[in-house]
Amino acid sequence: MSDESKIFVLYITTGLRVLSARLMLLLTLALVFALFCWAMYDPTWTRVACCTIFAVLVYLPVIRIDAGTKRERDVISPDGGENG
Repeated sequence: MSDESKIFVLYITTGLRVLSARLMLLLTLALVFALFCWAMYDPTWTRVACCTIFAVLVYLPVIRIDAGTKRERDVISPDGGENG
């Protein structure tokens, strides 16, 4: 594999990892919104508490994934210069 193709593969894999982390964030945002819409349709303390707990807990894995992709977002090109 040539150096140019290795660089290309590096950039593609980095982009896909960052994209998947952002997609996970948007998916959790949509789920929390849908659950709160359901809770506001017929609000009870149980539904609101369930939505609040879900909203807090659902972002914990996303934050962990996003922190893991921080390294991929700070890509350093093979020639030593920073990109981005």
